[in-house]
Amino acid sequence: MAFAKEAFRNKIEVFFTLFFPLLFLILFGFFFSGSDGFNKPGLGLFQSGEFDIKPIIEETGAWYLVMFDSEEGLQAAVEKGEVLLGVSFDGKNMKYSYQEGDLSQRSTITMAQSSLTAAVEKRLNNARSIITLEKVPETAGRVTATNADYTMSGVIAISLLSAGMFSVISVFGRYRKRGVLKRFKITPVKPLTFVFGSTLTRFMVSFISILLILVASTVLFKTTFDVNWPLFIISIISSTLGMMALGLFLTLIFKNPETADTAASILMVIMIFLAGIYFPIAFLPNYLRVVSSMLPVKYVAELIRHSLGIEVIPLINFIILNVALSLSGILLLYFTGRRYLKAV
Repeated sequence: MAFAKEAFRNKIEVFFTLFFPLLFLILFGFFFSGSDGFNKPGLGLFQSGEFDIKPIIEETGAWYLVMFDSEEGLQAAVEKGEVLLGVSFDGKNMKYSYQEGDLSQRSTITMAQSSLTAAVEKRLNNARSIITLEKVPETAGRVTATNADYTMSGVIAISLLSAGMFSVISVFGRYRKRGVLKRFKITPVKPLTFVFGSTLTRFMVSFISILLILVASTVLFKTTFDVNWPLFIISIISSTLGMMALGLFLTLIFKNPETADTAASILMVIMIFLAGIYFPIAFLPNYLRVVSSMLPVKYVAELIRHSLGIEVIPLINFIILNVALSLSGILLLYFTGRRYLKAV
C-alpha cells in the first residue's frame, strides 16, 4: 500500500507510465491510421483513333480516369496538376505528358508508362497471355492487421518499457540517493518484501496503462486485435520484468538517479525508432538491423504482437523470449535487493 500511494503521488512517474504512452498512441495513431486507404492518382486520356484504350486503363483499377475532348485540354490539366499523367493516343502512337521535378511521383509515372505501353501493345497485337497472375491475400498473424494495429501494439511495448525501466530507476535510484535504502537495512523488513512490494505496484500500473491503451485504440482507431489473454498476460509479466532489468542495469552503472533517467530517456528514443515499434525492422538498412537485434524492446514488441494476433512467432521462440526476460528481471532484482537492502 505504501508503494502504491508513493507511486501515484509521483507525478513524473505517473506521466511516463500512464499518459506518455497514450500521447504516443494518439500522435502516431492519427498519423498512421489514415494511411491504409488508397487514393487513385488521376490519369487524363485523349484519344483520336478508332482503337479504344479506355477499357485497358480501367482494367488496372489503379487510376482515376478523366477523359478529354482535345489534346490542348489534356495538356492544360497536366500543367495545372489536375491529373498526374496525361496520355494521348491516336490509334498507333502514345504520347505521355507529366510535370517534371516531382520526385515522389516519378516512380509511379515511370511504372505507368511501361505498364500501359505493354498493355496497349498486347491488345493491338492480339498477344496471347502466357502467365496468369492470381492474388492470394495472406496475413502474418491471426488477423489482417492495419497500420493502426501495428502502431498500437508498438505503443503497448513502449508502455511496458516506461513502466519497467523508469519505475525501478525512480525507486532504487531516488531512494538510494536520499538514504532511504540504508534506513531499511536496520528495519525488520526483508529485502524480498521490499522488492516484491515495489515490483507488484509496477505490475499494477503496467496493467492499468495497457488497458487504457487497448480501450483508447479500440475507440479512436477501431483496432481489430485477436487477444490471446493467457499469452498476453504472460508477455506483460515477462516484459515488465525484462524492462525492470534494463532500468536496474542503468542504476548500477549510474549512481546519480538523474543521470540514469537521462540515459534511460536517450535509450528509449533510440529503441522507439530502431526496435520496430512504429514500422517494421525490414525498413531499416542492414547495419541498423544489427543494432535493432540488440535492443530488448524489439523482442517485447514481438511478444505483444504475437499475443494480439498481429504476427506469429514459433512457440519455442515465444517460450525462450519470455524465460529470458523474466530471468533477467528476477536475477537483477534479487542482486539489487541484496546489494542495497541486505544488512551487514
